[in-house]
Formats: sequence, structure tokens, C-alpha cells
Amino acid sequence: MKNLLVKFAFLLLLPGLSGCGGTKVLKEPEALAVTQSLATASDRHLSGTLDWVIFRDGPGTWARNVDWDEYLIRVQNLGDDSLQITKITVVDSLGTRIEARQNRKQLVKGTKETKRRYKGEGLKVKAGVSAGTLLAAGAVTAATVASAGAAVVYGGSAMAAGVATGLLLVPVLAVGGIVRGVNNSKVNSQIESRQTLLPVVLQEDEEKYLDIFFPLSPSPLQIEITYVDSRGDHTLIVDTQAALEGLHVVRAEK
Repeated sequence: MKNLLVKFAFLLLLPGLSGCGGTKVLKEPEALAVTQSLATASDRHLSGTLDWVIFRDGPGTWARNVDWDEYLIRVQNLGDDSLQITKITVVDSLGTRIEARQNRKQLVKGTKETKRRYKGEGLKVKAGVSAGTLLAAGAVTAATVASAGAAVVYGGSAMAAGVATGLLLVPVLAVGGIVRGVNNSKVNSQIESRQTLLPVVLQEDEEKYLDIFFPLSPSPLQIEITYVDSRGDHTLIVDTQAALEGLHVVRAEK
């Protein structure tokens, strides 16, 4: 009888334990439509657009308590020659270039490095804070794939095939309840399945959607999209200073 009571008490505690701390994958996937991009730039050969940044517990999140960012980027070949996207870099507010990372362990390590670097400058970094500018700049709404028309699934087969129609983007993003007991390996599996691996080839007039993961990049100034074509190496700069101002930076109390 005593053992049964102990087991019963443990079962009652499980829901509370499963919701405490750590990164948790959310339960039910639901479509999210991004109808207004955050920033865009172009040169004679390439157009680059930042459609959205999925940050901790913000619109489009598929996991709770993450310490990294997921950049949803759209690129289009404007020239008459094929080209290859070879690297995408984010430049943070201290001018440090942050490289993309491929798994959870690398992302967490990179974020710890960022926090130490900013602490050395007397600044505090916290995932998801001061995101008001980003929220005001973008337009995101819940939507169903059926009502959204031609859907683009970031991290899925539609993106890999370069399927895209119009400006309406519908990544499949989890916004349901937290799955109890999900461990870090499952979070890592989601990262690996969603991300776009570079290089990416764009044929003439082709458009593709990229899903790139970065460690926390506080108040990023710009995105650098490096590409190569028959004329050589090039870098397209997308200015994000206005759209992402203050992101992840704890404001000093007055």
C-alpha cells in the first residue's frame, strides 16, 4: 500500500516536473503566415529578404526556452547566370560577425560566448527581451495552410525544392502545448531537420527560402549574404538595424 501511494504521488508530480526549465519542443504544429518582411536589399544579381526571426517564445516558436535565433530568409537570383549562396553571417551591435551553427550544442556554446563578450562591455544579454521593434516591424498572423494558398514550409520538402508563390509565407511552426519529457536530442533533431545547409544554388530568376540558425546576436546591425557566380565572389548587405534594434539587450534602468 505504501509503495502504491509513493507511485501515485510521483505521478501527480510528473506534469509539474516536465514543465520546469530546459528547452521543450511544443506539441501541436500550426501554420503561421508572415505577410510583411522585416528588411530587404538587392544588387544587380541577388535579392535578399529577412522575412522573420524566430526568437525565444516569440511568434513562430516551435520550442520553449531556446537560447538561439532562427532567421527565415528569402533569396532570389536577379541575373542571367546561376549563382551559389556560400555563407550567411549576422553582424551584432558590437560589430562581431556571428556564423551560422548546425546543431543545438553549437548554438548554446555560441550564445554563452556572446553573453560573456557583452558582459565584458557592461551589457546584459537575455534571449527574447526588447523585441518590440521587431514585432512592430513585421506582420505575423496565425493561418491554416488551406486558407493561405500556396504554402512554403521552412525546413521542409517544399523549401528544399524551392517552391514559392507570392509573398505569403507559411512555415509549419509548433504553437501548441509542451510535450512532456522531450529531451535535448529531440530539440536537436528539429534543428537539423528545419535548417538549410549551404551552399545553395540559384538558377536564373529562381527564388528559395532559407532557414538559418544563429547563436543570440544582440541588436544585429546587418546580415551578410555571400555568393559566388561566374564573375567572382560578392557580398550582399541587408540592413537590419531598424527592424531588430535592441533585440536580446536588457535595457539599463533609468
